[in-house]
Amino acid sequence: MVVVLCCGGAGIGGFFLFKGIKGATDPARQAAESFVSDLEAGDADAAYGLLCSDARGRYTRDAFAQGVAKQPKIRGHKVDGVNVSSVNGRTSATVNMGLTLDSGFTDRHTFTLVNEDGAWKVCGQPY
Repeated sequence: MVVVLCCGGAGIGGFFLFKGIKGATDPARQAAESFVSDLEAGDADAAYGLLCSDARGRYTRDAFAQGVAKQPKIRGHKVDGVNVSSVNGRTSATVNMGLTLDSGFTDRHTFTLVNEDGAWKVCGQPY
């Protein structure tokens, strides 16, 4: 009886731990995937809207679009991992992706995201 309770408790605890982690990482993953999907669709304007305020301060909308146009085209992507952390009250995330380019080459890219006003935004080197 004790073994059943322990195993059952561990299973339930593991389920809620998984749901808690997934709940913390899913919004960051979805934001990074939206950003990359906009780039795949050739919609640099929509992707620009998903940049954090620091990145928008470094790139004008036109400069960002011109920079994206000079990069190899993304034809597909796969999320390889997501990490969310909070340090000194600032929440950030990294999303690792494999980006399949039009050349057939797969580029490994790490997107850095920050949580601004409750929404995840791409920061750092966007692409």
